[in-house]
Amino acid sequence: MTFDGSQKVIGKGAQAEVLLYYGFAYKFYKESYPAEWIAFEKKQQQAVNKAGLCSVKYYDTDNPHIIKMDLVEGDQLEKSVFKAPEQAFALLARAFRFVHQADASNTSIPPLASTADFMLTDEEKSQVLPVIERLSQKYKSCICHLDMHFLNIMIPSDAELLADKINYTIIDWMNARLAPPVFDYARTYVIFDEFAKEAVGFYKFF
Repeated sequence: MTFDGSQKVIGKGAQAEVLLYYGFAYKFYKESYPAEWIAFEKKQQQAVNKAGLCSVKYYDTDNPHIIKMDLVEGDQLEKSVFKAPEQAFALLARAFRFVHQADASNTSIPPLASTADFMLTDEEKSQVLPVIERLSQKYKSCICHLDMHFLNIMIPSDAELLADKINYTIIDWMNARLAPPVFDYARTYVIFDEFAKEAVGFYKFF
């Protein structure tokens, strides 16, 4: 597909940028990014829609490297963290509970145990897979986002940050898997520890 020049960049990542174009968001992937991964992302979003976790719908385009999406109005929660950290972390905790309580029956979201070996070395597999298997047998699985952080939670612009009342939308479900919730909490801890160490203390508290 082609754009008429009125598109506006509203987000950038390592593999894609997001454009605002006539009321929709378009995720424009690099040509080197595998098309089958993009197809998987669209399938994930359909499963998330079905589970009632996110109303944002994805649409096909005539380019397999471009996804048309419903536009999520508002700001990333990350913008509110410094002015209201306690409320931001409380909203993060609320988002975790919302995801983990969703109906996971008949979902097409794959189990973590069946995909965790992707791109791991044999040594890493020997260390990681037994832990996943052991905890998966010990604890009940649910839908886990596995990339939950302040950039993936959208809130209304200029909203008063009241965690128990504010509407929010969780985005970017590519990594969602069925797993015990401990993996979701651990993944977010790793993200904070790597990219925002000052957030780790707050995260442990909540």
